[in-house]
Amino acid sequence: MKKLFMILSLVLLSAGEIFAHGVGYRESELRAIPLEFSYSTGEKMSYCEASVFSPNDSKFAAQTGRTDEQGRFAFIPDVSGDWRIVVSDGQGHRCEAVIKIEDVKSEAFIESTTNQSKFIPAILGVSIIFNIALIVVNRRRSHAH
Repeated sequence: MKKLFMILSLVLLSAGEIFAHGVGYRESELRAIPLEFSYSTGEKMSYCEASVFSPNDSKFAAQTGRTDEQGRFAFIPDVSGDWRIVVSDGQGHRCEAVIKIEDVKSEAFIESTTNQSKFIPAILGVSIIFNIALIVVNRRRSHAH
């Protein structure tokens, strides 16, 4: 029984890895559209809400976020057409920009990296098979006595 408990413990400890997944990033060559927003006094519209509306859907924002300290905000269009960007400070000041995008490249990525080894799933699979085999062998031994 003690051996069975140890084997099940090993299986459960390795089970956490089954549900884990890696994350990564890739550097994009897609062209971002950077904008700077400011008040008529020249003061930057810092940390204001920004919403980007696609030419395909003018009702629901394709992207939302905030301007940075310098009033800057950027987005990457995925279709050609007129993109509408609305920036609001929440105190009644609102700026709306319409940017005409004519040529959109689809996917243009130059480097792909990830922090998960490709060997982890293979090692995990072998470990699970090995643990199941140990459980089966252990049960056969206990029934033989």
